[in-house]
Amino acid sequence: MWRRLRHFVGYKRIPISIGMGTLFWVLASPTPSRILLGLPIVGIGELLRIWASGTIEKNAAVISWGPYAFTRNPLYFGNFLIGIGFVIMGNSVWLLVLFFAVFPLVYWPTILEEEHFLRERFGAAYEAYLKSVPRFFPLLTARRWARGQFQWGLVIRHREHQTWYGLIAGVAAVVIRSWFVA
Repeated sequence: MWRRLRHFVGYKRIPISIGMGTLFWVLASPTPSRILLGLPIVGIGELLRIWASGTIEKNAAVISWGPYAFTRNPLYFGNFLIGIGFVIMGNSVWLLVLFFAVFPLVYWPTILEEEHFLRERFGAAYEAYLKSVPRFFPLLTARRWARGQFQWGLVIRHREHQTWYGLIAGVAAVVIRSWFVA
């Protein structure tokens, strides 16, 4: 079931995104103070995504340093923070309900499918990692197992700059929407 849901979401992510953006536009009631409250959370989420993107060479090894020492899914947790920031900016209880209904439907199957793949690819090394680092919500007392080096080249190779464009457009849309609410 999770695999079918993951494939559905993966193949329909553009129409789903357009639908979610439209719902956000309709349901949002942003104010300048709510925008200022949510914007730092969006920024923290994106900084976490940048840190994670510059840390990992996908499918090359089990990474257990940097943000991966705190959560096995720092990119997705960054997305969670970004979403929470936009919900705060949107200033609607319906957006909060929608976010907490849709986010797990999108990310839970993805996480489970990736864990299955990584178990098969890395075996015992990944199993040890699973036992030491939480799946999603970070364990802030985690220690760094190994040291690595952050690389801006990886951030670019993982196309994180495309997320920046989306965030800029999203924040602009919230600001424009706030003009219609006022």
